[in-house]
Amino acid sequence: MLNVSTELESFQPIDLEKIEQEAGDLPEDTIKAIQLFNKALEDIKFGNEDIAIIQLKKAISLYPSFFEAMNLLGICYYAAGKTDAARNAFKQVIDADDSGIKAMQYINKIDGFDEQTDSAAYSKKKTKSSKAKKEGTAFSEWVANGLKAEDNNVYGLKYIAGILIGVVITGFIWYMVPTNKSLFTIQRVENIVKDPELENHIIQLNARIDKLEQDLESRKDENLKLMDSFRVYKDWVTRIREAEEIYNEGKYTEAAELMMNRQGTAVPDDLKEMYDNLWDKIRLKAANQYYNDGNKTYNGNTSRDIDIYRTALEQYETAIALIDADSVSYKAALYYQAGKAAARCNEREKAVELFEYIIDEFPNSNYRSYAAARLNEIESGMEITGN
Repeated sequence: MLNVSTELESFQPIDLEKIEQEAGDLPEDTIKAIQLFNKALEDIKFGNEDIAIIQLKKAISLYPSFFEAMNLLGICYYAAGKTDAARNAFKQVIDADDSGIKAMQYINKIDGFDEQTDSAAYSKKKTKSSKAKKEGTAFSEWVANGLKAEDNNVYGLKYIAGILIGVVITGFIWYMVPTNKSLFTIQRVENIVKDPELENHIIQLNARIDKLEQDLESRKDENLKLMDSFRVYKDWVTRIREAEEIYNEGKYTEAAELMMNRQGTAVPDDLKEMYDNLWDKIRLKAANQYYNDGNKTYNGNTSRDIDIYRTALEQYETAIALIDADSVSYKAALYYQAGKAAARCNEREKAVELFEYIIDEFPNSNYRSYAAARLNEIESGMEITGN
């Protein structure tokens, strides 16, 4: 069994100042990723796993090889009751062959195996295992060493030695070969008898070869198009089936994300009706879940972090897009919350647009007066009041 409290003790904040002292200035994305990791550790201590998950996802998107963050993300998912998501996070670490032993241990603890099973399972899964990195300070030293510059003096000596060796070899060859003779002798044969019938036959064969090559290239293009169409069709069948399965499990937002992620391909005509019927079932339930998730993110932002308000806004906007022109009981509240989130992450034009929509579309709602009050505050150059 995975003990969240015990496992979290092995994660320590990364000393960013020490890394920069040893390796010099780091890329901005790497600095931001480490800051988000440290911030996530603080949020976990106060029981804000959902906010920590958001911070860790951002860190990994900035620094895709941040395996310590992936392991911590898996722990947070498990603490939030999202066992499948936790397992997927650990598997990503294992597949990357970095810090894989720790990730395998977490999965085995989730499945109820003991720690001795961890090493054996990992050895069978990986033919090459990387050495596990030390926590905290060791991770800092690893990043610093990876960023150190190469010793230019050694590189220069190697370069000069290579030049000297080349000069010696060239001189030796020049000395051994007489100056009045070339290294290679080519003798021209002038007495070749040409056969007109044979030459004509060769021309005909070359023409047939050219024609066959053209036909082969044409068939190759057709086969590639057919294979691509089949791949797209197969991908959509798999995606629709998986979306329906996770929808039936009550994971509405995950089902919606799977249906919306078209990966640049259109739904095949044969599957359009199946897709539309499933999408109509998923859409409104996913919208309600995005609205509730947005409220949780917004209300949990006790530090008033702009990035977290922006995440809440994205969740509200996804809910608005899914609802589209449909009418739901919480629509005015959704637009009001989205307007507040927009105002608090400095997207005031968007906030004005959202509040004006409430005033125009919901004249008899209490949210109309709330929206009007927030508009007056924005137009006066004030920060909006309330939660």
